[in-house]
Amino acid sequence: MEGGNRLLEASDREAALAGLARRLGDAWLACSRISELGDTEIPKNRTEAYFVADRMARWIGEEMSGWKVGATSARMRELDGHSDVIPGRIFRSVTWQGDEVTLPIERFPDARAEAEFAFRVTADVTPAEIEDPDRMAEIAVLHPAVEIIGNRFLAKDLDSEQNSLMTVADNGGGIGFVFGMPVDDWQGLDLLNHKVRVSVDGGAPSDNFLGNMRGPPLQALCDLANHLTARGFQLEAGDFVSTGAACVPQPVAKGSRVEADFGTLGRIRVRFD
Repeated sequence: MEGGNRLLEASDREAALAGLARRLGDAWLACSRISELGDTEIPKNRTEAYFVADRMARWIGEEMSGWKVGATSARMRELDGHSDVIPGRIFRSVTWQGDEVTLPIERFPDARAEAEFAFRVTADVTPAEIEDPDRMAEIAVLHPAVEIIGNRFLAKDLDSEQNSLMTVADNGGGIGFVFGMPVDDWQGLDLLNHKVRVSVDGGAPSDNFLGNMRGPPLQALCDLANHLTARGFQLEAGDFVSTGAACVPQPVAKGSRVEADFGTLGRIRVRFD
């Protein structure tokens, strides 16, 4: 009888998490947000959060163009209350390429924009590349990028751990990406300290995350590949991977004009209409 109760409790827990995944997926598809969360829905640990994220992706049912990863530096995880990196999927329907694009603001309510260093892998990633950033560099092409971030839930009355787990469950907070033109001969650049100027509507530029505030982009790529392998996934040829914020995210609204100037690496202009 006791064993039967434990099975029932496990089944109820999975049902609650699967229900949250459906709610988040529906909110993602409707470009809306969940107004309230039930106590039984909130993931209790990373395993539960990944379960929700994977079920959410299946519910959305769209093709992917790659993966994102946030909180890639120990210092950033400490400040934001995360116990590990924050992975998420990049869906093809919200992936744009180019240095000047216009996006529909209704797709991105209550969103923010941030500059990132991204890569596109040219071959399936093997265990050898996962363990060696120099090997990874041989199959990675650098792209400047702008991520549009936002939550599909309202973080009301959540403590820092609950908010972190909900962010993981909610596709890592990723809701859109713009990838700039590929960069040649980037391997010798100091991406940890490469400054990016991001401004909205010509306003003051956002502060950069530099040094220990910014995870080494190639190492972040390796860490994500290793993380995905442990979960039964793999980075494949053609996948984009974005490696965490290079500067403080900026809020956007209808009519916003975002300019992300990566200096010698290029420039991306995004208009929200």
